[in-house]
Amino acid sequence: MSIDDRALPLRERKRIRTRRALADAALRLFTEKGFAATTVEELVDAAEVSRSTFFRAFPSKEAVAIEAETELWTGYLDALPDRALTGTVLTALRDVLSDTAAALPADWDERYIATRRLALTAPSLLGHIDYARSGVETQVAEQLTAKLGLPEDDLRCRILAELATTAWSIAGRGWVAADGAGGRADLLERLHEAFAAVPHALRLST
Repeated sequence: MSIDDRALPLRERKRIRTRRALADAALRLFTEKGFAATTVEELVDAAEVSRSTFFRAFPSKEAVAIEAETELWTGYLDALPDRALTGTVLTALRDVLSDTAAALPADWDERYIATRRLALTAPSLLGHIDYARSGVETQVAEQLTAKLGLPEDDLRCRILAELATTAWSIAGRGWVAADGAGGRADLLERLHEAFAAVPHALRLST
């Protein structure tokens, strides 16, 4: 448990511990048995909680399977409201996403790599990840629109929100394919390279 966790009320600390226990058990069982072959009953038995406790923590098997992914995007969305938007907006999004990734727990690397590999074996997980990221993009676009005082139908904020998640996808895929070589530092370097390539890609012509 981190220092920040210890500062939380007891009820919240218990909720976080239960959520982590379920996510750890799920990732282990899904990796060993396969996503489709593992039941919710097996998950709750492994984590020593009730079925109702599971569904209070997660709405579905897909949600618990991608908890490492959710940690990243939850942190990103939580950090964005407090970030002053000065200079290029895309650079600000890069910095928020980079800072969020850098602050994740040390064990997140291994869990994220395992999650992404698991997703390749289960189409429903890939669909769930895409759906979750689309929701993140919508929230980011709404926050940018409000911060910048732009009309709701201004497409630029949605485009920027999607470019940010696309840059993450490209960086993350390369990092996972390399088995996380170089650790978190390499992931962040790949992320910065992906963002840096965006303006060059937009100017590319034949």
